[in-house]
Amino acid sequence: MLLRICHTTRFEYQMPAYQSHNEARMKPLESAGQRCVEFELEITPATSAFEYDDYYRNRVHTFSIHSPHPALIVAARSLVERLPTARPEALPMAFSDFLLEDHARYQAEYDFLSPSRHVPFSDPMRKFFWLTRPDPAEDVAAYANRVVAFIRDQFGYEPGMTKVQSTADEILTVGAGVCQDFAHVTIGVLRLAGIPSRYVSGYLAPDSKRATKNIGTQASHAWVEAQLPGLGWTGFDPTNGCVVDERHISVAVGRDYSDVSPLHGVYRSHGGKEVMSVELQIAPQPDRPHQPDSTNNSNQQNQQ
Repeated sequence: MLLRICHTTRFEYQMPAYQSHNEARMKPLESAGQRCVEFELEITPATSAFEYDDYYRNRVHTFSIHSPHPALIVAARSLVERLPTARPEALPMAFSDFLLEDHARYQAEYDFLSPSRHVPFSDPMRKFFWLTRPDPAEDVAAYANRVVAFIRDQFGYEPGMTKVQSTADEILTVGAGVCQDFAHVTIGVLRLAGIPSRYVSGYLAPDSKRATKNIGTQASHAWVEAQLPGLGWTGFDPTNGCVVDERHISVAVGRDYSDVSPLHGVYRSHGGKEVMSVELQIAPQPDRPHQPDSTNNSNQQNQQ
């Protein structure tokens, strides 16, 4: 499946901004099941961008704008190919056996087994985990599926109930949130159970029978990956209560949202408000491309 993506973020300032410094994580990842065929980052006002890979191998574009500007527009245009991949065989394993290697696993996957900024091991999180704790005889992969289904049934999807800065505790308190919150609480439960888990940001493509999907302010989607016996890193979408499929387009991975924010930065101004708007278009493409991969340059502001 071939998909053309245009992700545009606009910041408008009541008073012109200046000395703006920003980071973007908007280039889709390369993996066995995904190929980024084209990528272009267009920045207005025009400026150059410096690229590097961060600790988790996400492609980062950094850029600065020093002159006064009434608006900042960042448009990420991608052409992504989702490829069919052979699914490895699961290795049935009871939790009692899985936890025998807990110490070695903690050493190897410390970042994805420990609490993080948006996934604290707080009292509310530990109490929620107690409701979903695994039985010693339960299969590890089956438990991960059970947790995803349970969380999807427990919470409502309601934009505006939480904020981009919210931790998993907030969805546990209000009982509703967005995909970011569903991912954070799922990661918290799985980590407390001893399963390495990481946050994935990206996009959810429309059904292939539809031409173009304008998702508007919903922008990025989020899900989780859990490291399971025999399967390795396996994607789950707790917002939709399903396993990740070819419609999920990965852009960045990390401990939680703070590691993968599509666009964030700082700027100076003489006061006033900042208004952010986002437009996301995903259009299935009929033909397989033949051109090589190419990358063109590309108060606090954050995009969810």
